[in-house]
Amino acid sequence: MMRTTQDVVEIRRWAEARGGRPCRDEVDGRLVIALPGEPCGAREVGWDEFEPTFCILGCVFVYDDAPGAQRMFVGTPEAARDWMTGAGRCERASP
Repeated sequence: MMRTTQDVVEIRRWAEARGGRPCRDEVDGRLVIALPGEPCGAREVGWDEFEPTFCILGCVFVYDDAPGAQRMFVGTPEAARDWMTGAGRCERASP
């Protein structure tokens, strides 16, 4: 089931359970979670940078909470709505 959160502890727990690591695009500052076998596509950052940046930017995390699921999105609430409806294509999601 897809869920949405702004709880950075929940995000970190979900990502770490899947071997994910926080990254940040150096050009536009967009946050992403890179999963194993995926290139970061940005600069890897620690959770100590990801978490406050996530909060300051007012991001949301949309994710599938099914065991082993890897589908997720990090971004603004507006971009998350677009991603959920398929209107946005600037997302970072795993199949």
